[in-house]
Parts: sequence; C-alpha cells; structure tokens
Amino acid sequence: WFWAIGYAAFCVFVEVLLNMGGHLVWAYEYWNRSWKGIWLIFLFGYFHFYVAIIIVLSMKSRRNQVLTIAGLFVTAIVMNAIAMGILGWQY
Repeated sequence: WFWAIGYAAFCVFVEVLLNMGGHLVWAYEYWNRSWKGIWLIFLFGYFHFYVAIIIVLSMKSRRNQVLTIAGLFVTAIVMNAIAMGILGWQY
C-alpha cells in the first residue's frame, strides 16, 4: 500500500505541475486543482492501477500473473470491439 500511495501521489503532483504550467488541460470541470479534484485524480486516475500492479507482482505463480495480465488485455479488446463495432463509437 505504501508504494501504491507514494507512486499515485507523485503522479498527481506531476499532473498538477503540468496543469499549472498549461501543458496539461483537464477536460472535465470536476477534474480540476481543487481538493475534490485532486482526490478524484489520485483514486480513479492512479491509485487503483498501482494497487493492481502490486497484486499481480505479489502473485506466487508466473502462470497466474500472465493470466491476470492477459485477462486485462482481453477485456480491453472486447470492450473496444463492442464500442467501435457494435455501438459505432469513434475515438
């Protein structure tokens, strides 16, 4: 948990610096440099990704690690196929 919190906090810090310098524009009004916006970026932007990384790295068998990562890739591919193929979304 320490590393997930530390890495997420560092990433949020970098994002805030980039936003303050005009190099990163946040598209949503609730995604701003307020206390509420910072926590949203921390929790939904970075923290859960780092927790997932720590969970995968702490798995005992290489097989489970590979299956977990493959499952994430398959999920992304299926969701993109649904969005672009069935729903007609364009990115």
